[in-house]
Amino acid sequence: MAQAQTSNPDGYIHARDDEEYQRLRNQAGMWQGATEALLDRVGLGPGMTCLDVGSGPGAVMRLMGDRVGPSGKVTGLEIDGTLGAQALADLKAEGGAEFALVEANVMEAGTIPGAPFDLTYCRLFLMHMQEPVIALEKMLGWTKPGGVVAAQEFDFGGIAVEPLCPAMGEFNRLFEGVFRGHGRNLRAGRQLPAQFEGVGIGAPDGTLADVKFLPLSDMAAMLIGVYQGLFASAVELGIADRALAEAFKTDMAEAAADGRYYCLTPTLIGVWKRLA
Repeated sequence: MAQAQTSNPDGYIHARDDEEYQRLRNQAGMWQGATEALLDRVGLGPGMTCLDVGSGPGAVMRLMGDRVGPSGKVTGLEIDGTLGAQALADLKAEGGAEFALVEANVMEAGTIPGAPFDLTYCRLFLMHMQEPVIALEKMLGWTKPGGVVAAQEFDFGGIAVEPLCPAMGEFNRLFEGVFRGHGRNLRAGRQLPAQFEGVGIGAPDGTLADVKFLPLSDMAAMLIGVYQGLFASAVELGIADRALAEAFKTDMAEAAADGRYYCLTPTLIGVWKRLA
C-alpha cells in the first residue's frame, strides 16, 4: 500500500504554523540538558564547524554556537524557510558565533557550504524520514575525517500516564495512527545503532538516553499541542474525529488540574561516532 501523503509539500506530518513553531521551541527547552550533554561528550569546542540537520527553530544551533564561539561556525539545514529564516535572524542578533542557514530538503541536497564539518548532527529528524539511512549517508558525506556524526531521536515505546488516564488513550490512538499511517518511525531512537552500522559508519562510540517523569500539569499543553498539530494529517488518513478531539482537550485539561497524574515521556536516545 502506498504511504499517505501530507498536505505539507515537504511531508512534515505536524502543522506548520505559529503554534507548532512555539511547541518546537518548548520541546527544545525540555531536552536542552540532554543535548548539551551529548555535545560535550563528543568534544565540540572553540573554533569547530558544525551542521545541524533539520535545524528548526535554531535551539540546537544556539547550543552549538555557545561551544564553538566566535571563531567557530554553525550551519543549519532546514526545509522550512519561514522557520529557518526567523531562527537565523534570532541567532545573529544574539551573536557569539558565525551562523548560516541552508534552506533545502536533506534528501535532495548536494554539497553544503562549509562542508565537511567537524560535527554533523540531527535531533528528532530521522524519525520523520521514510528512508533514514539515506539521510544518514548524506550526513556522513558532510563530515570530515576525524569528525563526528551524531543523532538524538525519540523512542515512544514507554510513553504513558499514571494512574490510567482515559485522555491518553485518545492521544495514543491519533498519534500512533498518524505516525504509522504516514510511515513514520515510533522506535527511531532504539534503531540508531543499527542504522549507523547499516550506513557504514560503524557501531557508535557512545550512547546517551534521557527520559522524564513529570506531573501531567507540566506536560498537558505539550500533549494537546502535538494532538492538534497532527489533526490535519489524521483527517487525511480518515482517522480524525472532531467530537473526540474536543473531548480529548477537555479531558486532558481536567486530568492535568487533578494533580494525581504523572507523565512518562518518550526516551530521547543519542548516539555518536567519530570517523576514521
